[in-house]
Amino acid sequence: MKKILLILLLFPALALKGQTLQLDLQGCLQYAEEHNQDLQSGKLDVQTSDIQLKQAKLRQYPTVSAGIGQNFGYSHGSESFGINGNYSLNAGIDIFKGLTIRNTIKQSQVQADQTEMQVEQVRNGIRIEIIRSYLTILMNQELIEYRRTVLNTSREQVEQGRQRYEAGRILESDYKLLQAQYLSDSMSIENTQIAIDNEYINLRNLITIPDDQHQFVIITPDSSRLAQSMQVPDMQNVLQQALNYLPELKVKEKAVEIAEYDVKIAKGGYYPSISASAGIGTGYNASYGNDQSGLTSGLYKGLNESVGLNINIPIYQQGSIRNTVKIREIQLEKAKLALEIAEGDVIEQVQEYYLNVKKAYNDYTLSELQQEAYYLNYQTYNQKFQLGSITAVDLLQQQTNYLNILNNYMQNKYNFLLQKKVLDVYTGQPVTL
Repeated sequence: MKKILLILLLFPALALKGQTLQLDLQGCLQYAEEHNQDLQSGKLDVQTSDIQLKQAKLRQYPTVSAGIGQNFGYSHGSESFGINGNYSLNAGIDIFKGLTIRNTIKQSQVQADQTEMQVEQVRNGIRIEIIRSYLTILMNQELIEYRRTVLNTSREQVEQGRQRYEAGRILESDYKLLQAQYLSDSMSIENTQIAIDNEYINLRNLITIPDDQHQFVIITPDSSRLAQSMQVPDMQNVLQQALNYLPELKVKEKAVEIAEYDVKIAKGGYYPSISASAGIGTGYNASYGNDQSGLTSGLYKGLNESVGLNINIPIYQQGSIRNTVKIREIQLEKAKLALEIAEGDVIEQVQEYYLNVKKAYNDYTLSELQQEAYYLNYQTYNQKFQLGSITAVDLLQQQTNYLNILNNYMQNKYNFLLQKKVLDVYTGQPVTL
């Protein structure tokens, strides 16, 4: 046991190995769902709206209150001690208030639904940022693998160049160019790794993994599953799914419903309101001392009950009800207009975004073929260099061309994948890789 503890102390990485958090894209999204502060704040807003809905429903029921009064007194003149008490229990209920109670309940339900849609908006924004960060790491990891292949070739080229330079078959300048290219390729890998490390910091913050908890790595998806995501969906399906799902539209739709209930609640002021009340009470008064009078009034004798029915009929309210209704109707029209504008904006934005996805797919398809062609061309020039038929300048020019097109290919591939996954978010589809 002591040996095991000693090993863990000497090699802390081994102690942390069992705590490494490995997440795929779906796992990152789920982790953020449970830990991201913005989402947790939104969920608290949902809880608040649920409480407000419950409170609105409780207005259908009676209110009950109790009163207790107890007094003690002493009279120096009569040297008597007095006690009196009053006790009551009262209840009241609104029987009819122009249907405002029922409409308020329904409006509170719509407001609770709207709050959930607003949280879904926040959730989608966080999802998009997580997808962007996750794919950036994947892109740079894949780019490193390609660059390592080039680095291995550059290492061989430097060794061959050294042998040729020592044999007097190439100029020193060519040999220096090969060395410089090898160093450049090494630095490119190091810089790409730095970019990965920085993106990991960003992703940790998005899904809210504390720095002092867990080592964290993402799971690279299977290439075949990744290839399945490299497809462009049908535009009409995308548009219809977006219109049915997007919380931005749902929030506007709920705003219209809320405004409709505001009008109904305002119109409730035209109607009489009816309420009922009931109560029971008792009391007593007693004195003790030289002027003792005993129990002058007992609890039973002081018992009293009451029942009441109140009707309030609005006759003239200085036009306040009518004007309130008109204002609420104007606000309703504004809410409907905002919904129409939002629907038009969404249709335009989704169509534009879809076309961008198609363009990204075309760029990706073209750059994939170019990357394969330039790699084969670079390999051919490398063989020519080994045979001594071209100079280092010719070789390095082709290597530079290949690396440029490789970077372009990586950018296009993951840009398309990012836009495709964002399209999944906009249409309410499961986001997986």
